Amino acid sequence: MELYEAELPLILASRGIHPRLPDDFSNLMAEIETEEDLGNKFMRMFFVLQSCGMDEFAQEIQHKALAHRHVFRLLKPANPAIRLLAIVGPGNMADNAPLDFVLFNQNVQLDFFYVTGMPDVWDRVPDHDVAILGLSESAKNTALLLEIESQRKNWPRPFLNNTPSVMNCARDKLYQLLKDIPGLVQPKNKKLAHADVHAEPLPFLIRPIDTHAGDGFEKIETATSLDRYLSENHEPYYYVSDYIDCSKEDGLFRKFRIALIDKKPYVCHLAISEHWIVHYLSARMDIEPAKRDEEEKFFQEFESVFLQKHGACFAHIAEKINLDYVILDCAETKDGKLVLFEADNAAWIHDLDSPEVYPYKQATMAHAFSAFTRMLQKAVTSRK
Repeated sequence: MELYEAELPLILASRGIHPRLPDDFSNLMAEIETEEDLGNKFMRMFFVLQSCGMDEFAQEIQHKALAHRHVFRLLKPANPAIRLLAIVGPGNMADNAPLDFVLFNQNVQLDFFYVTGMPDVWDRVPDHDVAILGLSESAKNTALLLEIESQRKNWPRPFLNNTPSVMNCARDKLYQLLKDIPGLVQPKNKKLAHADVHAEPLPFLIRPIDTHAGDGFEKIETATSLDRYLSENHEPYYYVSDYIDCSKEDGLFRKFRIALIDKKPYVCHLAISEHWIVHYLSARMDIEPAKRDEEEKFFQEFESVFLQKHGACFAHIAEKINLDYVILDCAETKDGKLVLFEADNAAWIHDLDSPEVYPYKQATMAHAFSAFTRMLQKAVTSRK
């Protein structure tokens, strides 16, 4: 492996694009038209299309970009304090950690190094101060993750995250890894073939493998609903898990997104929803002041109340997961025990919410982002 000084132009990625959409879509595309480098042109187009939700088309365009080059610069401060190389693979924000959101305005240079399965991709690697594995666990990513791990073991710079721990974030493996932690409740996830799902006792939750954001996620309570679900979904495998009722006395469901950064917990959001599948956008936090008031109070009391209650549990989780950076989706049972739904090194945390509507969020997210930068600096310093 040869490290070289890479002079790369800035590719406006998702964090820079989101504030300009949808109003400035035409200007974004006009800017891309002036790009002469075809690799850059296609990758810039990928980020715009991905940000517009045109995922399938975006990935076709990304494939064209990667035919021309496999390294792209997403953040380019004038005098960066740290140069971070994120090792990623073909795919979208569910596949690769969107670190441009975490590092925006952090004086960190961010390069994405795409591993494509071609052996010569490792011959020349842009020089950097620290690397991080940004590719997430999935069936389609397994071969690339194993390839990355074979390189990581002899990497010439500090390297954060590792393939075995990322692969342990698979829902069924995560349950087995963490099931004995005191005070922690998890849905018991099992991976079942399509033909075996009928043998599972009702009721249960079901979702196709490698899906996120609630895609194909349903509660199955009757044989009729299971027949209907399987007739509409033709995946070879599914995750099946038990349902844990996390509603409170008011009938609402709450889900916390917490980042483990350098194995310490940082709160990123509290979503409050009428539905048991809780997502921040569908929870409509923006139009319900009472929900935002509760989220603000949760942020204020995160360390003094929430971590006083669950801090030991998070310490056990961090030790067993053994990742430098990973995002957790959590809740509490009716009797106040910590519930862990998911761990994902590529989950999204951001500071895009309106400061007028969410005046308490900017400082909270800045706290988490600064912790990430401190983790990078610690990795660089420890090598010297």
